[in-house]
Parts: sequence; C-alpha cells; structure tokens
Amino acid sequence: MAEWELLDYSSPSLSNKELSKDKALDEYLLIQKYFSNIGSAYLAEHNVDNSIGDDASVISPANNTQQINSLDTSIEGVHFSDTMSSEDIAYRSCAVALSDLAACGARPKWYSIALTIPEVDENWLKGYAQGLHTFSEEYRIPLIGGDTTKGNLSITVQVMGEVDSGKAILRSNAKVDQLIFVSGIIGKAYLGLNELQEAEALTSNSLAYLRPKAKIDLGLELANIASAAIDISDGLLQDVNLICKASDIGAEIFLDKIPTSITEKSLELINSGDDYELCFTADKDKHEQIMNISKKLDIPITLIGKTTSSKELVLYGESHTRIKLNSGYKHF
Repeated sequence: MAEWELLDYSSPSLSNKELSKDKALDEYLLIQKYFSNIGSAYLAEHNVDNSIGDDASVISPANNTQQINSLDTSIEGVHFSDTMSSEDIAYRSCAVALSDLAACGARPKWYSIALTIPEVDENWLKGYAQGLHTFSEEYRIPLIGGDTTKGNLSITVQVMGEVDSGKAILRSNAKVDQLIFVSGIIGKAYLGLNELQEAEALTSNSLAYLRPKAKIDLGLELANIASAAIDISDGLLQDVNLICKASDIGAEIFLDKIPTSITEKSLELINSGDDYELCFTADKDKHEQIMNISKKLDIPITLIGKTTSSKELVLYGESHTRIKLNSGYKHF
C-alpha cells in the first residue's frame, strides 16, 4: 500500500499532465497539514519504523505474535448520513473497523485510510482530521498511511492488531453446550439513529451511533476465556448465526434475556445492527470469570442463550414459544 498518495483527480477526460503543478502542491500540503502526525506519539510503541512520508510504511512485528488484519468501508448514505459532521464520520468509520480486532482479542497496532471525497474542503478536512486525532488518542494507535482520491464520499479503513501466537479468538471455535453472552445494551444505535433522523438533541443513544466504542479491553480479557466471538455489526441474531455456521453448531437465544433499554423487544430493534458489542461463547465453568470481567471493566455482560448440536438458530419468546426470525442488515 502506498504510504499516502496525493489526491488523484484523473478521469477519462482529464489526464495527469493537465493537472496544474500548483494544485498538486496544494493537495500535498493538505495531507501534510491534516494527516501527517495523527497518533505519531504511538509509532515507537507499536514498532512502526517508518510512517507517512515515504512510498510505504515499515513495521517490525514482535516475536511470538500473530498479526490480525481487517478492512472496513463506510459509504455516505449507507453507513453514515450526509448530515453528520466530518469529525463524527472520521471517528465512526475508524471505530467500526477497530471493532473487528476487539472480536479477535487483538491489541490495536496501527491503521491506514483510503479517503474518497468529492472536493477539497478545508473546513471538512479539518473536522475529519480532528475526529482521527480523537480516535488515535483514545485507542493509542497511529495513522501510518493511506490514499486520497476524488469521487463520492467513501472511507476505507484498514486496521492491524496483534495477538500472542495461537491466541486469536475466531468465529469457528464454538462448541456444543457452551454459553452465549453479549456485552452492552442492544439496539441503542438503532434508537439513536432514529433520534438523529428526527433532529432530536444528542442522547446516549445517538452518541452510541455517532461514536461507537470498540470493545478492545473486553476482547483482551476474553482471549483465554471465550471460545468464539463476533462483533455485532449486522444484527445480533444474524451475527450469532455466523458463529453457528462457522462452528457447525446451533444456538438457542432467549428474547427476554437480551439486554435492551426499552421494554418492547422487537426483532427490528435487536437485529438492526450497528451495536458493535461483542457476542461470544464460553464454557459453563467460565461464567464467574466473565461476570468478574464485567465488573472490572464496568461493561454489562449478559447470558442470552446456549449452543446446541441442532445446527439451527432458534429464538424463544415467552412460555418457550419459538419466534420466526428475520434477517439483519444485508450488504447486497
């Protein structure tokens, strides 16, 4: 990956030779001004030998570790609205990408960004850079490079993490007759998005959507406890089903156990996605340890079901009645 390429305004009707030298210089200065030092205080801490300013970055991996890589794209009108501030867009797009590392029990190491914007707007870029600074400081992770092009607003974030060799938490390691847990409160982002669309004042719900928190500390604590895990991006039930498919097992989930902030627990609410909480499986004898982790991190962790040999995901409502399932978010 290029260390950080300049804005590319090339098109079938416009060759690079037709771009003015002054304009290219302005774009270079924008990158230096807004992106060159984000999270730079953490470069040495994460073994980054060479960062923004060359054709590629250079990283020295630590001994006896494995690298965990993930890529996530956020598109205007799909993953964020055009009414959001550039600061919130920057933070959100990075946090949702980092959430995948949390699910694997990885320590964040660095990130890079491919940013596509319709035009050079310094006020927008200033807010966007501030969102990146906030993200980098919160998770102690440096921005080490990227690419910037012209087009419809789209942001792709690559995140790299690290685990001790053989310690990555995967979706495929759940076993029959294990407990299923979920962190946090499900549906807050869904409620928050509705509040934002109705132009209500900022609440904890709307902040859950605008500024989701990657559960990195929880993932690290679960490294030797959880058998499988996933971050809830596309909907609780849909993501539980992904664990089931990867592990070749079934699951029973109990609707009344799923933690929400409202009494009426509709399928739309619990399977709406964008929660970025962790859902994970563990042996029954790990229950007490998990509750201790919940207290230690001050993160609610709730037992919502168990794995089965049926290879089917079943949701139970009151009086142990089965509820017909719908799907969560689908990209296509």
